[in-house]
Amino acid sequence: MKHHKFTSGDQIAFAKLSGDYNPLHVDAVVARRLLFGSTVIHGINSLLWSLNSWLENKTENIEFCSIKTVFSKPIREDEEVSLLLKNVDERHVEIKLLSGESIMTIIEIEWDKSEHRNLNYFETRFPPKRQPRVLLEDEIEARSGTLDLYLNIEVAAKYFPHLIRCVSPLQIAVLISTTRLVGMECPGLHSLYAELSLFASNTHECTKLKYEVTKFDKRFSLLYMNIMTLGMTGIIKAFVRPTPQKQDRCLGLKGLVNSNEFSGQRALIIGGSRGLGEVTAKLLSVGGAEVKITYYQGAKDARRVVSEIISEGGSADSFSFDVLDNQMNVADRLGSGWAPTHLYYFATPFIALGTKGVFSASLFQKFCNYYVIGFQRIIKQLSDLGLKGVLFPSSVFVNELPSNMGEYAAAKMAGEVLCTILESAQQDITIYKPRLPKVATDQTVGLIMSADNQDPVSIMLEHLRNLRDSSMSQQKK
Repeated sequence: MKHHKFTSGDQIAFAKLSGDYNPLHVDAVVARRLLFGSTVIHGINSLLWSLNSWLENKTENIEFCSIKTVFSKPIREDEEVSLLLKNVDERHVEIKLLSGESIMTIIEIEWDKSEHRNLNYFETRFPPKRQPRVLLEDEIEARSGTLDLYLNIEVAAKYFPHLIRCVSPLQIAVLISTTRLVGMECPGLHSLYAELSLFASNTHECTKLKYEVTKFDKRFSLLYMNIMTLGMTGIIKAFVRPTPQKQDRCLGLKGLVNSNEFSGQRALIIGGSRGLGEVTAKLLSVGGAEVKITYYQGAKDARRVVSEIISEGGSADSFSFDVLDNQMNVADRLGSGWAPTHLYYFATPFIALGTKGVFSASLFQKFCNYYVIGFQRIIKQLSDLGLKGVLFPSSVFVNELPSNMGEYAAAKMAGEVLCTILESAQQDITIYKPRLPKVATDQTVGLIMSADNQDPVSIMLEHLRNLRDSSMSQQKK
């Protein structure tokens, strides 16, 4: 069984080869706020790697009669995948890409021998680099057009040598062009490639890739496109990906918060550049707190939050910090003469769903690195600086225990136990650990927006006030 890890270098190289520069695949900072919380591999890249692996020991020239591909789950950078082959008959093979026990990609191929190389119907260079198109829903419906075909054979042979050796370059150019169609043209920026069905045909009237949206179901953000080019026709299934969640601005929060109800707080917000951390920073600042937020990758987002707070008369600053780096001390980054009275801990990895009925020790450890080890380290670093109150957000999933979120719930529960131990050992610090409901943030966004997502502002304001009151009561004892 073959194994492979796609690297960030592979991503950049394939983007250049295909012309698909969608940030979901090539921009780690932007992708962290998108559907999967990180960059993911181009589906067509995983398809071509699978085909190349299958053809490693073949010597004959072939032509695909049909290719059916389902991109079931996203493959992340440096995630190891395994190739599973099943020969259905002499000219028919099924391929699965697996990550652990999860099926990531399903490929079904029928082929025949061919002597045609078809080198004259595409540009033998890289597609021009440009920004992905941004389309409104009304622009997607009934959209149609054409794309030029490109294939830099020399570069493609470096990454897919067996594929280039055995298969008509025209068919490869068509496959590659479909990722540029979805990721750059339609739906474009906010896209997710789901399925491809491609068939050999007798079409000869179009030497470009011609496409037409035949159905767009807005309920599920799902569209179907017919495609046609020289010798091939097919259907593409794609989703319109939700845009990043935007949180309320400071100006809109002023009517909800008394201007001095958090005054006197020096609030350190770990992970304050987006999501619940961003909401917390804004609410506290509107209520008179001095705020410092940390970020890991989102420097631009952190600057935006700080700038907005300052523009509304608040006090805010930001700095980079990695809770997983045991060589970093958050106290050293605070600045001279500034010590937090309150800590708000929102550091988290992407909340990846596990496999139903399976408990992954590695996924559990990943969550624990944030919710237990990283949290305990920061408390230790700040314990001598006069810390009074700490908010450790737990989750209602500890109660509900969804079958595919056992690792996350168990790690949050372990964090709660740690909070109890730390509070007992340091009785001058109040550690508040509410189990938050599902709220509208980047972490909870989905292809179908859930009506169960609650307003993060009202939820967080309630808990900020609870921590404030609890820590004040503790200090009076």
